[in-house]
Formats: sequence, C-alpha cells, structure tokens
Amino acid sequence: MLKKVVKILFNTILLVVFSGAAFWFVQGEALKKEYNDFRKCSVPVLLYHAVGEPVEIEWPPSLIMPASLFETHLRYLNQEGYKVVSVEDLVKLLQTGASLENVVAIIFDDGYKNNHSDALPLLKKYNAKASFYIVNRDIGKTVYMDKAMLLDLLDSGMELGSHTINHAPLALIDPKYLPWETGSAKKFLEKILDGYQLKGIAYPNGGYNDKVLGAVKHYGFTYGLTGKVGVNTHQTFAEAPYEMYRISIVDDGNGVHGLRNRMERAYLWGFLQTKGIDLNIIRDWLI
Repeated sequence: MLKKVVKILFNTILLVVFSGAAFWFVQGEALKKEYNDFRKCSVPVLLYHAVGEPVEIEWPPSLIMPASLFETHLRYLNQEGYKVVSVEDLVKLLQTGASLENVVAIIFDDGYKNNHSDALPLLKKYNAKASFYIVNRDIGKTVYMDKAMLLDLLDSGMELGSHTINHAPLALIDPKYLPWETGSAKKFLEKILDGYQLKGIAYPNGGYNDKVLGAVKHYGFTYGLTGKVGVNTHQTFAEAPYEMYRISIVDDGNGVHGLRNRMERAYLWGFLQTKGIDLNIIRDWLI
C-alpha cells in the first residue's frame, strides 16, 4: 500500500514538473530556445538489456526487447539524423570538446547471448556502435555470451566494459570487496579478452557512493555509468566522469513513441539540472 502511495506521489510530481515545463515552452520563447540549444550539446545514453526472444532471467518482461522493436528504434534514430556511438567514442567527444549535436550512445547490460545473435546484426545494418557491460561470473553460461562472442563484438567495432564480477550492488556491499568487484573484474576480463583494455564500468542497478567512485578511479577506469536519469554534456563529464547519466529503454507497449518519450525525459531532466532542479534526488528520496 505504501509503495502504491509513493508511486502515485512520484507520478504526481512528475506530472506537475512536465506540465510546468510545457507551460514554459509555450509561453517563453527564450526558454524554449535555451532548451533546444541545450539538446544540441547533450547526449542521452540509452540502456538496453536482452534483445530478441524471451530468456530465462529474473527481470520484468519489459526489459526483454523484441528484435523487431529494437530495429524500429535504430531506424527512428537513423531517420532523425542521430549518430549512434559507443560510450568509448562518446567519451572521446566529451574530452575533446567536439560537437555533440545529434549524438546518442547505446549500451547493453549483463552480456546476454542475444546481444550477439540479435542486436549485433542490427547495429551493423544501421552503422551503429554500442557498448556492452559484462558480468564475469556469467560468461559462457546458458543465456550469456561466451569468449568467442565477446571477441566478435570487438572485431565488429563495439566496446566492452565491466559490470563487476558478481553483479554486486556496489553501494551496499562491504567496502572490502570493492577491489574484487572493480579492479579484479577489470583485470580478469581483460585477460579473457586477450589484453583488450577496458575503459568503462556500469554500476549494477545504477547504485554507487564515494567509496565506489574511489575504487573505479583507483583501478584505472576512465568513466562510470550510473542509474541517474539525464544527459551527458562537456560540463557534466568534466565535473564527474564516473557519474555519467543513462536512461533505461524498455518495451512499454508504445513502440517507437516509448523511445521518444524516454529520450525526451532524459533531455528534460538534464535541462532542469542546469536550473538547479535534480529530479533524481526526488525520485531516490521517494523510492
């Protein structure tokens, strides 16, 4: 009952915020222009999980994206003029101050086998790049990619990153295990991948704290992906490279409109952050 009340309250707050934003866009041409300019210099990172036929995982069905819907998403991004990049390529743009207009990044968490069988051919078809974050313990298991598949992703120009050894919620575990879940995860995966150098880590469930940030920096990661909703800009990356924003993309029954709505949410939340309003704080407090 309490969860239901909290959810209603959170949705009410979102409605108020979105309604207020809509009013600003209609009434304030200056603010509307500012928002449109902000979109041109910010990049959403789109998070997917499984793509293809249902797999035996303990996740909500909405996280299993039909391949046909994933292709619809790629086609939409292509038609809208977006350049789809890996996070590694995005980081290079952020570090060099290059243009971010019409750039979007795609990532996959967990390393499901259908990322290779279903998602990879579609990424190639649309000349898109992506980053895949791997859980060490699951490599080669029934529904997960094996070494040969991971190496094929690299040969296809994709990026691989760490998702820890055990998919551990890093902010909740005993800090003494952080070297194992970050540094050892990086070292072991690089060995499996014949010396490929990992640059990024995606925090399981998006959670992190100061000790986690210290560990990933200490063990040589270049960036980290959180569960915070928003977009990435030159400024946000310069200030917090280990706290990059991403937004989860799911099959919510709305087809390509679901993707558009979630991308718009990322842009809007990022824009509000420039005004001192961080809805992630409200969301985390309520949930």
